[in-house]
Amino acid sequence: MKSKHAQVHFNESGTPVADHFDDVYFSNDSGIDETQHVFVAGNDLAERWQQWRNPTFVIAETGFGTGLNFLVAMRAFNEFKAANPNHPLRHLYFITTEKFPLPQQDMQRAVEAFPALKAEADALSTLYPMGLEGCHRLHFDSHSTTLDLWIGDVHELLPQWHSPVEGLIDAWFLDGFAPNKNPDMWTDALFSQMARLSKTGTTFGTFTAAGIVKRGLAGVGFTIKKRNGFGRKRDMLTGVFDQDDENVQHKLRLPAGPYYRYTNDSLDKTSKVAVVGSGLAAVTACLALVKRGINTTLYFDGDTLASGASGNPQGGFYPQLHSEASIASRIQAHSFLYARQAYDHTIEHAKACGLADVAHDFCGVIQLSFNDKVEERQNKLAAADVWPEALIKPVNSKEVSDIANLALPYSGLYIGLGGWLSPPQLVTAIIEEALQSGKLELKPNHTYVSHKAIEGTLHNEDSGASTGALDADIAKDGSVNGSATQKVQICFNLGEPEKCAKGDLDSNTFDSDLPQENVIADHLILALGAGAVNASEFYSLSLRPVRGQVEAIPTQMPIEQLKTVLCHKGYMTPALDDRHALGSTYVKNDLSTDVRSDETEINLATHEQALANTDIVQALQHDGQARAATRLGSPDHQPVVGALHNFDSLKDHYTMLGVGKPLTSAPVLPESVVSTLTCLGSRGLTTAPLMAEVLVSCLCREPLPLSNDLLNAVNTTRFMTREAIRSQG
Repeated sequence: MKSKHAQVHFNESGTPVADHFDDVYFSNDSGIDETQHVFVAGNDLAERWQQWRNPTFVIAETGFGTGLNFLVAMRAFNEFKAANPNHPLRHLYFITTEKFPLPQQDMQRAVEAFPALKAEADALSTLYPMGLEGCHRLHFDSHSTTLDLWIGDVHELLPQWHSPVEGLIDAWFLDGFAPNKNPDMWTDALFSQMARLSKTGTTFGTFTAAGIVKRGLAGVGFTIKKRNGFGRKRDMLTGVFDQDDENVQHKLRLPAGPYYRYTNDSLDKTSKVAVVGSGLAAVTACLALVKRGINTTLYFDGDTLASGASGNPQGGFYPQLHSEASIASRIQAHSFLYARQAYDHTIEHAKACGLADVAHDFCGVIQLSFNDKVEERQNKLAAADVWPEALIKPVNSKEVSDIANLALPYSGLYIGLGGWLSPPQLVTAIIEEALQSGKLELKPNHTYVSHKAIEGTLHNEDSGASTGALDADIAKDGSVNGSATQKVQICFNLGEPEKCAKGDLDSNTFDSDLPQENVIADHLILALGAGAVNASEFYSLSLRPVRGQVEAIPTQMPIEQLKTVLCHKGYMTPALDDRHALGSTYVKNDLSTDVRSDETEINLATHEQALANTDIVQALQHDGQARAATRLGSPDHQPVVGALHNFDSLKDHYTMLGVGKPLTSAPVLPESVVSTLTCLGSRGLTTAPLMAEVLVSCLCREPLPLSNDLLNAVNTTRFMTREAIRSQG
């Protein structure tokens, strides 16, 4: 997972040269002019953008290098936007790969040669990620651009890009070191993946005119054209893809059955989306929606937001990593880095707009080596050298004591980018930012009762959810026959949440003693947290509610000196408003939120046992102030993100997976007007922003910021799919 950095030197012209490939990153003559000629003009971007009618345009690049191509493209798009403020094309996606990322100082030095790009280069330098393999989604809002920087081998990465059946990419910057310098990249496998990801009309530009490139791209469906090269290069290649070309490998373009995510038509600025929930999952989804110009209404069941697990005054912020780059660890690592970027933006936005501060301190987190078993596990993680030290690193007992500002006789692991935040204040700041878009409306005291799909579809009489199997027939080729669901009708009880009761979806009116409101939306996102447990729409998912109580310990000696978050079997934070968060209990299948003295004793005992070599906990005085909430998890402890169906009614469509048939032989899911973002467990601070981005990107048919294996690991369909694969038909 930790990538190797590029080794470079700068030649007499000041151009960076890759030692491994013995080749320059860009032309000695003029890097900007080369990019403009080969890639911007080579893909006819100025003309195509003027004629474009979709809200997004997607460029893919092989070889990020110094970032010069990205910076030039972002500047060109910024100029296009300034000249065409009302154009339907509103946002640029730039997806790129890099096996050996440059150290940040080398990247900065390389682009210093181009003062015309200073604003763009400074923005990139601020967000430039650490050397961690996988996708780093970076937002450049002032440039209406999103960069997905995929670190790793292009041949491993491109097959992991999730693509709509019609294709994902609009233009290719086919870069990278010359074929004779880097033959491992320029292969039939690369060209086949380019074809898999391209749409009819997708273009490419490349600096090389090598025969292997010309023949390879022609052999997968591109029509090739030679143009005049840049500088001393006589020729370069451009081309256009056609899905109907006889050379297209259609098998590669088949969707992965139930794991295929682009089953709906795209949401757009005319769409109306209802989000239900009051915590981080709900508000991050709202922010992701309104940033795309989508009209959004947030419904929640109380007077205020953050009434559930997001209501704890303080929350520790850090990823849960293991000694192997497992799927779970990779989800945690990338979620954490994306969340840190998102929270930095939200905090700065609140300050800039004069809004209320978000109480926080990115003071780092120390995972203490508090017993022999934990020490062995931590030593294994350190020895594996899987993660960048900028993410997590071993520290000895002296370093632990110095960082914590407290004498602690333990070694540990230090997560320098972590710390703590106030979840309720964070929720408020995110909503305030979303409200400034003018696209968000808040509806308090609306308790979700039920929903049903309307306009030409049926619903499941048992669950009240849109079932898919009853809504439409699934053809063998994965297409959906019958009327597609277009709208969703949602029923809410109005008033105090504890008095609201579930209604009967099968009637046109919903019976209740309380006043009710029925609303119609184009899409519904249920981010109910623990409230999903009693919702019939979730009965076909295995949900695991876990009660947790967190103590609010008055600050006192010696913990008033604490300067970092301490983690063991529990956690302790530095003080906020003269109190420290100390938690947490884990009580399965308990939805009660009363404060219990026996759980206070459990929390104190957990800390006393973990810190047995100190007298810190024994000396603590506690006045009993605490808060309990219910977190919702899943059987495999991963978030659940995607389309919501009655999966029990869909199982029969996937029996072929039990006899060894590939996923591509199975049908895709029917269209659904309902999605969910749930089961964030005790890691909601870490995972909520990226999971919301995944969901909303999918609903807008945009590029997704996770690889296919990670997307599958959080998909709502995974339990049904795994069961089908395990069965014997």
